[in-house]
Amino acid sequence: MIRKETALSVLLGISLATVSLNSNACFTVIVGKNASATGEILVGHNEDNDGRIMSNQYYVPPAKHKAGEKLVYEAGAAKIPQVALTHGFWWQQTLHPSGYSFSDGFYNDKGVLITSNNCNLTIEKDEKTKDGGIGYGIRRLVAERANSARDGVNLIIDLVGKYGYRHQGRTYTIADKNEAWQVALLKGGRYLARKVGDNEMTVMSNAFSLGKVDLNDKANVLYSPDLVQHAIDKGTYKPAKAGDYSDFNFREAYQLPARIEADRNTVRVQTALKHLTGEKIDNPHEFPTSLVPKDKLTPADVREIIRLTNPWDERPTGWYHEYFKDPSNGGTFDSAVYVLSADPRLSYTWRTSGRPDSQFSYPQFMMAGPAAAQSYMTPEEGTEAQFRSKPEQFDYTPDRTVFTFINHQNILDWNQKALKDFPKKQEVFEKQMARDFDDQMDKVRLVLPVSESKALAMMKEFNTDSFNRALGATAAELDRNNKYTIAIGAKELSKADKGTVKVTLFSGKDFDATGLNKDKTYFGDGYPDDNIHYNQKRAVPAKVEYVDVNGDGLKDAVMEFPIEGATAQTFPGVNTQLYLWTVVDGDPVVAYDTVKIKK
Repeated sequence: MIRKETALSVLLGISLATVSLNSNACFTVIVGKNASATGEILVGHNEDNDGRIMSNQYYVPPAKHKAGEKLVYEAGAAKIPQVALTHGFWWQQTLHPSGYSFSDGFYNDKGVLITSNNCNLTIEKDEKTKDGGIGYGIRRLVAERANSARDGVNLIIDLVGKYGYRHQGRTYTIADKNEAWQVALLKGGRYLARKVGDNEMTVMSNAFSLGKVDLNDKANVLYSPDLVQHAIDKGTYKPAKAGDYSDFNFREAYQLPARIEADRNTVRVQTALKHLTGEKIDNPHEFPTSLVPKDKLTPADVREIIRLTNPWDERPTGWYHEYFKDPSNGGTFDSAVYVLSADPRLSYTWRTSGRPDSQFSYPQFMMAGPAAAQSYMTPEEGTEAQFRSKPEQFDYTPDRTVFTFINHQNILDWNQKALKDFPKKQEVFEKQMARDFDDQMDKVRLVLPVSESKALAMMKEFNTDSFNRALGATAAELDRNNKYTIAIGAKELSKADKGTVKVTLFSGKDFDATGLNKDKTYFGDGYPDDNIHYNQKRAVPAKVEYVDVNGDGLKDAVMEFPIEGATAQTFPGVNTQLYLWTVVDGDPVVAYDTVKIKK
């Protein structure tokens, strides 16, 4: 939460000491302006996280602030003095019941974009911070204050110098119309920042991509004065020649091998590099900091990269995205390709409200603000909820459009035939949206010099139409594929209950539930766990019987599941959709029903 400091807020902050500060992952593609077919910097980003994520979109207008106002973010974090004037910004919120410090994305009205990738597991886990350090405040303050990408980089360096950094390791992407930077931060406050070359691109998952960099390139590389010496003192770097640091490799000096070599990080980068170069680099220690692409990349090319799935996994579990080794994976809750125009008002994004390989991507003008249906809260309410959420803010209700997208992708994930057919539908939808967007952009460019307000209204109207079309197309797919009905035999469940709950899968005119395969049947939350797997504690049936439950003359499948497994990934006080995944007569079957999780 971001709020004015009061005595009460300080006291209340104590109760949130256990708040979750980490996002688990992300995947990012950065394309320099001379490597871009449009001549604009392109940034593709998949936001990957665990648990019950609610992704909301807002536009926060510029604001004046009173002298002495301080910003309070996470419990225990440093309190930051506010400035007199803050910029307006588009804000993608990753709302989680226990709070996320490192997942939101921002683009401000000065044309500055900020997002990030978790690069945890570094040698800096024991470094100290001042007054709790800074975490969430990094990106929020860049959005509010930075006038350019380089200004944002300098602001970050200043902030971590004053307060120290709370997270063990993370790489921020800061970009505008002219420059794109990667800023690697370490707990305590050491840093390495490098400008992505104009003719370069880079791909990163969740280990540092900055390896060997030219430390003598003062215009394009910034770093802590003791960055190299500290690694020498720690024993993680030894120059081949005393006093010559040209062989310094930041990734090897500061990232633990377990993180660099983790398959979920390695395979995602391998997948993208194979797509771009035709070659698979087996050794993650040899991943390039950047590369010059053979052909200039379009926004559609970047969309293709971030929706890739790796070609090597057999995927035997039943879920296509059971594991985390794809750029578009089971933990992807928000995805975007940003096109950073010379005029920030004309910058736009192609986004999906979930996994990009399983969703329709739709274009939006960021500075015009999102469609009303892209959030169920005001920006003020969203700000208040960031670290102070209420259970009802995560309730399943049909009018919260995020659930249309989530339910759609979860059904596709089990029904792999439908998933295989989906790209053809994506292509038709997105080609039409691209034509319509180009037409609207032409009209906006004519109107903008004459009337900014009218141009922004035109852009906002397009944003609403674009989102509603994606929502409608998704709802139609959900209706087509959501063919089965279940009923949970309880209105409420408690995570503390060690008993069982009955779940009925109903037979129908063209469906015989008695063909259910007990050994391929699971029940639980449709959100991934903290390892970005589908609930590994999900329930399997303790008992199955076939009874005509609804009196239609057809036998239904009545299963009993352990409540502990069914509710393992849920949150108390939340009305939650739980899924049945099974196989009936050899065909995948998935359905969901809702239940309240008791406090």
